Amino acid sequence: MTNPEEMYVRSKFREHYEKAEVQAPGEIEKREWGVGGWERKIEARHMRMANPQELGGRLVMDAPLFISYSVAYYEFPDMRPMERKNWLGADLVFDLDADHLELPCKNRHGSKWVCEECLNAVKDESIKLIEQFLIPDFGFSKKEIGLNFSGNRGYHIHVTDKSVRELRAYARREIVDYLTGTGIDFNSMGFEWVPVPGRRESKLLGPAPTDPAWQGRIAQLVSKLVSERKLEEVGVSERDARRVYKKSEQFLTSIRSGKWDAVKLDKKELFWRDVVGKLGVKLGDRIDQNVTADASKLIRLPDSLHGESAMLAKKISSIDRFDPLKDAVVFGKQPVRIKIKKAPEFRLGEQTFGPFKDEEKELPEYAALFLLCKKEAVLWKS
Repeated sequence: MTNPEEMYVRSKFREHYEKAEVQAPGEIEKREWGVGGWERKIEARHMRMANPQELGGRLVMDAPLFISYSVAYYEFPDMRPMERKNWLGADLVFDLDADHLELPCKNRHGSKWVCEECLNAVKDESIKLIEQFLIPDFGFSKKEIGLNFSGNRGYHIHVTDKSVRELRAYARREIVDYLTGTGIDFNSMGFEWVPVPGRRESKLLGPAPTDPAWQGRIAQLVSKLVSERKLEEVGVSERDARRVYKKSEQFLTSIRSGKWDAVKLDKKELFWRDVVGKLGVKLGDRIDQNVTADASKLIRLPDSLHGESAMLAKKISSIDRFDPLKDAVVFGKQPVRIKIKKAPEFRLGEQTFGPFKDEEKELPEYAALFLLCKKEAVLWKS
């Protein structure tokens, strides 16, 4: 039986969809669709939408709290089991969520809530994925990359270029491993011992900051850690760090040409092997690996409403200027009376609310819907 809170939220979602234009994904008739409600994000799936008009009508008629579509294209998207759909290809999608970052702020507000600190961190990771990996390393152009706020705690990045469509799960897993730095080690970064002519010794050569892809990325970060005296952050002992810092200028000059021998270190190869391995983890992108590797995953429809926040999974043209706690808020300011169970301090729009505990309040509609969707409030029955 539908509860009053769900009925109210759905009525407001319906009002929004009656006025809003939600763009359908490309080749909509080949996508599988799923919808969710108060209890689960996906309550029904294996659905087909024939055209954008049918999608718009379904949004208004059903007012789903969650609506998702497959990254995959199928000949028969509404067939079941999955094998009968006849997979034709899939977009490449990345899901970045504040939960994946294990930030200190999570200890303060828990995983149900978001704050500016965690949203800024996941924004930085999204920018890094696009500007440091997808464009320079994979060669995608900005026009081939779609970006939208998830509607709650992160961002979704869509690569719809036809060159990625035929990639199967194993190839997508290889992309995940590359992005997350899995398997990054000393040998794969171009390090080698080169004999010194006329002497019984060898010099250690390695990547330079100007090298492409991971090699340059590793050299750049090592240079940064040395110049900022932060080698200890990747597990370097104070003793070895002091040795490097003592000759930091000489080391930084040397590494620009790929020479890693400017500082005398005990067991030098083991030292740099350890550092490079840890840098792979530090530099790797923080994506939901299962979403990218799954070539049949359902992903939230951009510009649809999120049933855990009442915010918009808004498409973004410029992530640098995007403020999700303001720009993804779509509901009005008319007062709504609710009884709040518990909520930390949070900002929406230009206003900060809370903290609350067992309180009856009148809040602007957008804030009341936010708390109702978090299931930390109920409608105030006078």
